[in-house]
Amino acid sequence: FRNRNLLFLQILSADGGQPMKTRQVIKIGIDISMTVLLFILMAFHYVGLQWHEVTGAVMLVLFILHHILNGNWYRALGKGKYSSGRILFTIVDVVLLIDMFLLMFSGISMSRYVFRFLDIPVSKAWARGMHMTASYAGFLLMGFHIGLHYGMIVGMIKRICPITKKNAVCIWVLRALAFLIAGYGVYALFTRKFVDYISQRVMFAFFDYEEPVLSFVLDYAAIMGLMIFISYYLQRFLQWIRKTVPKKKENID
Repeated sequence: FRNRNLLFLQILSADGGQPMKTRQVIKIGIDISMTVLLFILMAFHYVGLQWHEVTGAVMLVLFILHHILNGNWYRALGKGKYSSGRILFTIVDVVLLIDMFLLMFSGISMSRYVFRFLDIPVSKAWARGMHMTASYAGFLLMGFHIGLHYGMIVGMIKRICPITKKNAVCIWVLRALAFLIAGYGVYALFTRKFVDYISQRVMFAFFDYEEPVLSFVLDYAAIMGLMIFISYYLQRFLQWIRKTVPKKKENID
């Protein structure tokens, strides 16, 4: 039993070295739970208003725990140098934090069940519009945020299923799959009217109550995959610039 637990912790190790500490495992568990809950929250027409609010309340608790466990991020904001990668991380995290605050504040102000007792004096029309914008923007930002940590995810995958440079076929198959998911994600992004909802060109979200759950999940998973794809390759591009620019300067000198 102990050996199986050790193997599990080694699989969760992002760097392929020592097993992760309990705190890190908890953080990953919270992050995965928040991602699953995000899909459930977007599936409003399947769960109904009451369960939507309950799920949102659980998300709020996990969101607070996430930031408590990542308190070092706040303490490090004014320290060290800011590379292009760190600037990107910081901007995305701050924007996501603001989006989640607006999302939860607007949701609580409209609450009919969980937070009804608060009775926040806010325009319901404003709250509805803000909640819709923050919901769809937040989903995209969450995907982008996950993509910024894609290196850790790849490390976990390599622990489970080792992929070496010699296995070129497997690597290219996975890359082709990523491109296909991203391509379908672009299609789903527009058919699901994300741009219209975020910009409030459409003031009410429209749901197909007869749509199979699998179709909904696949579309939204592809959209999240698209954002992870963009985020990951943007990081790769910034890394390439950092390595290339100094070499060009040296050649000029």
